[in-house]
Amino acid sequence: MQVSFLVPVYNTDPAVLTLCVNSVLKAAADRHQVVIVDDASDREETRAFLSRCGEAKLANLKLLRNDTNAGVSYALNQAAAVASGDLLAPVDHDDVVVSQGFAQTLRCLDYYQASWVYSDEIQVDANGFLIRRMFKPDYSPQLLRSIMYINHLQVFSRELFERVGGYREGFEGSQDHDLALRMSEQVEPVHAETIAYHWRILEQTQSRSGEQLSAQTVDHGQRALREHFARLQHEAAVEPVLFRRRPDSQPAPVGVYRSRLRCTRVPAISIVIPCQLGTKRKVNGIELTLLDHCLQSIRRSLPLQDSPGPESPQVQIVLVLNHGDDVRQARELIEYHGLEGLAVCDESGFDFARKCNLGTRQASGDVLVFLNDDTELQTNGWTADVISLLEEDDVACVGGMLLNADLSVQSCGDNVGRNSAVHYAPHPSADNVGDAMHRYLADHETTSVSGAFLCCRKSTFNEFGGFSRAFPNSFQDVDFCLRARARGMRCITTPGIRLLHFESATRDAEVDFETLSGLRSFHGPGLAGTDRYALWRYQPIYFSVFSYNGLKFRAFLLARVFVRAARRVEKALTRRPRCWRGVLKKSEYRVH
Repeated sequence: MQVSFLVPVYNTDPAVLTLCVNSVLKAAADRHQVVIVDDASDREETRAFLSRCGEAKLANLKLLRNDTNAGVSYALNQAAAVASGDLLAPVDHDDVVVSQGFAQTLRCLDYYQASWVYSDEIQVDANGFLIRRMFKPDYSPQLLRSIMYINHLQVFSRELFERVGGYREGFEGSQDHDLALRMSEQVEPVHAETIAYHWRILEQTQSRSGEQLSAQTVDHGQRALREHFARLQHEAAVEPVLFRRRPDSQPAPVGVYRSRLRCTRVPAISIVIPCQLGTKRKVNGIELTLLDHCLQSIRRSLPLQDSPGPESPQVQIVLVLNHGDDVRQARELIEYHGLEGLAVCDESGFDFARKCNLGTRQASGDVLVFLNDDTELQTNGWTADVISLLEEDDVACVGGMLLNADLSVQSCGDNVGRNSAVHYAPHPSADNVGDAMHRYLADHETTSVSGAFLCCRKSTFNEFGGFSRAFPNSFQDVDFCLRARARGMRCITTPGIRLLHFESATRDAEVDFETLSGLRSFHGPGLAGTDRYALWRYQPIYFSVFSYNGLKFRAFLLARVFVRAARRVEKALTRRPRCWRGVLKKSEYRVH
């Protein structure tokens, strides 16, 4: 099993290229092959280094030169055509391969008998200093449709590469994303949890200038996604997600896309709201009647149209009241806000799962939206996103981003794993990208969707038997999602839908020991380990100040202050690109 590293080169800084080529040669050792393609470089220093590569007479190093600059896709295809390996691994000319991580990646590929595997990576600046660590999820198709998260290091079989037609010219800047989408239509890649690559973020690249993505890269990314959906027999609208990097900057593309399937018909929606009439809560100094406020936000979020459409479908409100509440008063409240629907009373004794299941039996819509009465919808036309994302049969449910009253992030999906379930909020500000996967901007698979806003097809909900009565007060949403994922279905969070959630205004937020024990008992294998989407990697850690772990954590934070200060000094004194210690030593250079 031989791997051929494919390295396209064009006018690369020789100091950077020296690190790249020697790191690849170290990883290749004498077993694997390195193919370098000079795409008609006219920089003398680059050409001189490539000449030295040829003069080194290394048996596993092959050097090609193009007569004209034909682009990265053509260069990579040329390299693949002459490569002798059964497996191919593209490497950018300014990056570094970590030999230990590469070996682990191959071990993973061999163990799973896979034809495509990808690793985690580290982003570094021009001189090799850490920007961020990119811990990637296991294969996450919705995230891949939103952002090219796979990146490097990838190793895939020549057979798979040739089956999909290799790199396509005309997709430069998004050629890797296009190839990944086409390969994902054939096989599911395997994720190797190891750092095998250092991605050097330079000021100027083919796809961007500084922080600004080129218009060509954005256009090519959109076209790659549209054609991906067309091959799957779907018609889709694809738009770049715009993000404001700084308060004084203009919103601009950041490599994240929002894809929406065009629905064949507009399904009716039933919004099931478990509630208690007259519940009030003071929010930001203003006393709100929660149900009235919630219904008002629903009406405001649905644009008025002459005929039903994805942004304003036929909507039924189903209020599930506490035992003893006035049904007539609830119906009048629905009518007052210009909505249609009904109200029904539950049995005595609070049981959230029972109330939701009761509401479902009264619902007439094809799509169910479970919505807490202590919420306020912030996104107009949100139903279009829900309907589109539920078009695919393997999507069990859809959720949005929940915000606290102060507009800080409460939840962007749930982090279920390590015998616990918590809201996923890697950064407090909703104006941030969230994490390295840009999950505050990108639609993505998640381990669970909060029942405060959970949307699913009625047929799916009934097939699963609704919410389990084993979880009357909490975790019925987590249980539902874990059961769905056990059947191979996906739970998706779309951060484009945003809601305020004044959490637990009408129920006890405390989770009792029996409920938590039940969840651990019923979902032991799915709950015990770390989550497959690597959410735990980005979740902030909180310890009591006076606990043993809290003291250790604060000692770590103090030590990190000194380490970062030392790094800043080292960074200020560094003038040339470098490798991390332990990745590549000068004594390991094979070409100087």
